[in-house]
Amino acid sequence: MGYEVTGSDCQESAVTQKLAKAGASIWIGHNERYARLADMVVYSTAIPDENPELAYARQVGKPLLTRIELLSYLAERNDSVVISGSHGKSTTTSMVATAFMAAQRDPTVVMGSVLKQDIGSAKLGHSKVFIAEGDESNNSMLAFTPKVAVVTNIDCDHLDFHGSLERLKESFISFLNSPKRGGFTVVCLDDENLRSILPKINKRVVTYGFHPDATYQAQGRKLNGDDGLSFEVHHKDDGPLGVINLRMPGDHNIQNALCTVAICREMGIAFDTVSFSLENFPGVRRRYDVLYRGDVTVIDDFAHHPSEVHALLSGVREVYKGRMRVIFQPHRFTRSKNLAQQFPAAFINADEIVLAPIYTAHEKPVAGIGLDYLNRFFQRQYDERKLRCMSEFEEIADYVYQSSKPGDVVLTVGAGSIYKVGQMLAERFSQRVAEESASVDLERLAVEMEEPNLFGD
Repeated sequence: MGYEVTGSDCQESAVTQKLAKAGASIWIGHNERYARLADMVVYSTAIPDENPELAYARQVGKPLLTRIELLSYLAERNDSVVISGSHGKSTTTSMVATAFMAAQRDPTVVMGSVLKQDIGSAKLGHSKVFIAEGDESNNSMLAFTPKVAVVTNIDCDHLDFHGSLERLKESFISFLNSPKRGGFTVVCLDDENLRSILPKINKRVVTYGFHPDATYQAQGRKLNGDDGLSFEVHHKDDGPLGVINLRMPGDHNIQNALCTVAICREMGIAFDTVSFSLENFPGVRRRYDVLYRGDVTVIDDFAHHPSEVHALLSGVREVYKGRMRVIFQPHRFTRSKNLAQQFPAAFINADEIVLAPIYTAHEKPVAGIGLDYLNRFFQRQYDERKLRCMSEFEEIADYVYQSSKPGDVVLTVGAGSIYKVGQMLAERFSQRVAEESASVDLERLAVEMEEPNLFGD
């Protein structure tokens, strides 16, 4: 947009490198001098108050905005679509963005995930359309006044902030009633918690799901290819609209795609365009991210709530009949404490579970809550043949690699750094194939050299 951008982070990453390549001045580490020439300081709510740049900006009275306040300001100037919900909002936002780009609507997009094919997590468009995720974890979704407010589902999560499911519902009610005049809401009718709050929504409501009363319904679901699905979309009044083909499994992804159809069609994008974009959807990093496919398949996924884990493993089990080995890294002490009893059942489809240490996400430790605490709940449901705890990523990668068998599907699951184990395994399996191929070539060459020359040359 023409502004000079500077910034800092505690360590270098692919994100900081990409920002620097785009023209931003990036510093590693934090120092108040980095903020001295700034006209405005924008910060994440994860940044502590004692951060020297933030403290300096407050001291000298520089304008301060949180990340979400800046985004809501940008969204206010556009026809904005804000997608929230306990699960699926990143994938759905990415699907909607892909469809709008396919329709050449040139949207501005801000996602909480990274869309593949080098699209990234943000894109500046030149139309009036602004597509963004709305985070319910701290009610930042309420900073927006969108044209279209979308909620994919409501589940018991982030109750350390909301206090109770009822208060979480109240937040979603406020969000769904936030669209500006002429706007509307889109909700999944399959979700019981969403259905319970519909009488309190005073905006036009468009529904989607497998539910027979939904405005946009999924019918004729069937497996399609190695790990994809296809289904028919029916409109309650207009009848059948056509078929959607997806490259990923799971009914939750059918719901995400159906939500995309509902949003886009209500905003004037033809069904055929949406169908084409979904069939060619490049996928999102850390959402059913196939890292390696050979005699063993390695998949990485961000799932970190019991509902997400269960949906992921159910979808994978439907398309992979071999041994399913799941490496799970719990996310946050509070979530591990609050949902400990629900986690074991979410892994019912796994043949083997490897528990890694809790990813803290900079959360302060909770007394008595650690991997041993969570493991006790798993031990009540699974024996030692199916369950093990391992404390080091290298140890986990060594064990899984050395004990792998053809037909295995290995999943690294969690919102933290567990993807690194998936990357290690993908590299090792790739290297093993390369070495085996090279060995076969050498053996063939040796045989050819030993064969008699029938022509006497």
